[in-house]
Amino acid sequence: MFESRFRSLLALVACVPLLAFAPKAGAQAFPDPNRNIELIVPYAPGGSTDAMARMIAPRLQEILKSPVVVMNRAGAAGAIGTAYGLATSDGYRIIAAGNSNLGPGLIARDKPSYTLDDVSSLARATINPLLFVAKKGRFASFEAFVKEAREKPDTITFGTWGPRSPAHFYGEMIGDSIGGKLRHIPYDSGSKAMLAALAGQIDIAVATAATAKASINSGQLMGLFVSTDYKLADFPNVESIKTLGYPNAVYVSFEGFVTGAKVPADRVAVLRSAFEKILNDPKVKASLAEGGAEPSYQSGPQYDQHLRSNLTTLSEIRAKVGMED
Repeated sequence: MFESRFRSLLALVACVPLLAFAPKAGAQAFPDPNRNIELIVPYAPGGSTDAMARMIAPRLQEILKSPVVVMNRAGAAGAIGTAYGLATSDGYRIIAAGNSNLGPGLIARDKPSYTLDDVSSLARATINPLLFVAKKGRFASFEAFVKEAREKPDTITFGTWGPRSPAHFYGEMIGDSIGGKLRHIPYDSGSKAMLAALAGQIDIAVATAATAKASINSGQLMGLFVSTDYKLADFPNVESIKTLGYPNAVYVSFEGFVTGAKVPADRVAVLRSAFEKILNDPKVKASLAEGGAEPSYQSGPQYDQHLRSNLTTLSEIRAKVGMED
């Protein structure tokens, strides 16, 4: 009788770990097919980031088997939407996040409410090479641009999509690299900077490849150089800054996806796996390229390292040229 009771007790004890970790009745695994996943675009509709998110969303929904809704929450150079996306810890908010909302603003005097420590990186999706473009005939060559910048410092103007934008930082980097300070003229979009260059109101516009493509191919603007260490297929006549003799001035902007740092590791793993499948799909890569960006997948941990390295680069530029907030 004692032996029988002992065996019953052992059986009961053996069940305790299973009972302790068993899901509660009615609990739903992540992701919940009845709950929306919000893909936050921290900018107004219609831009390149918005287009990328709307192209990715259906694929993400297909893999996760949960509704994925793109939400635009613009303001404060992306800080408002990013802060909203990082405010939860359940993984149901994903933020389209790159060099604009996780770059220069984080080293400004008036910083947003978050830092990179509040972020779990999911994947880098694209890189965006930058071009220095000028009205046809403004400069005879890249060498002529460098000569004028050195002989007449702070007179050549360059337009960007805003103060402390990645394009602004890159313009300052180029001025420092060639030994001739340039004068920054901020606009509220890259397309407006391009129009100003076309009108001769500024000497140079710093633009993404997607923004510059039509104007360069039509002959209205000339590309002085591209910011990569290689030529771009869409611009066979535009040389890379490395080939022109400035390897330390190679730089690209970028876009990717993140969620909050407090999201459980198992949920982050699910999201990272989904983005890895999506961003390595040849059809998705082709669609991204058609939109003007260059597909360049990085895993979550790799993207985290890239974001931190980029902040170091931006901080060094800011200190070297004395950029003010």
